[in-house]
Amino acid sequence: MADYKDMITGTLKNIMGKVKEVADSNTVRDIYEQGAGKAKSYGQIAKLALEINGDREELKRVFAEIGQLYYEQAKDAPEGFFRALFAQAEQIKANISAKEEEISYLKSEVSPTAADIDVEIAEFEEVVSDTAADGAGEAPTDENI
Repeated sequence: MADYKDMITGTLKNIMGKVKEVADSNTVRDIYEQGAGKAKSYGQIAKLALEINGDREELKRVFAEIGQLYYEQAKDAPEGFFRALFAQAEQIKANISAKEEEISYLKSEVSPTAADIDVEIAEFEEVVSDTAADGAGEAPTDENI
């Protein structure tokens, strides 16, 4: 058994020696620096991707503004394939206007006015007795209160 014990001890010493070599070498530091460098790169990639998305949204806004300005300038005399698009824009604007008018009408119909609201203030017991009398088919009296 002494042989196994010596073998295990020797193996452990060998492993410990290799661990010390790796720890003392620049390998661990190199791995750390590579990881830190990659993390910085990924962070920069994410930042640039967000900036690109922002720039694309800004470009869409600019194109929409260009289109709107061109529409305003040429809406009375559209040329070529713009005729169909301008007609479509006019139809959409008419639909929007009709829906806005309907909303205004519905709002005026449902908005409360003083004449629509009938509020009666009564004591709790009075309301309960009136309700009980209504349910029994009786006329409310002071005795029911």
